[in-house]
Amino acid sequence: MTRHAEITWIAQNGRHTTYERISHVGGDTPEPWSLTIRQAVKLADAGQRRFFVLRDGVEVKVEALTSRTGARYLKTANDRNEPHELLKLPANPAFEAQLAASALVA
Repeated sequence: MTRHAEITWIAQNGRHTTYERISHVGGDTPEPWSLTIRQAVKLADAGQRRFFVLRDGVEVKVEALTSRTGARYLKTANDRNEPHELLKLPANPAFEAQLAASALVA
């Protein structure tokens, strides 16, 4: 059964290409969750999750695609080729602080 999941925030990794810039996506419903892009793409490809964002109160589907360079990424159905709508989503400062702290330990 496919579960719907609204993406409300992203984490970026500083890469230059828009296809590879988003490292994680997450949301708050029904409880806070986060996934790497790799995990999110895998769930979308398997039909286990249907990701979406809300734009003006309307659900916009998030799709998993492959870039010209072979990178797997997510973008909204409203985007042409690059994930510009996802890149407009806010960051999650608490999650990014957690990522930074785990990087220091590693």
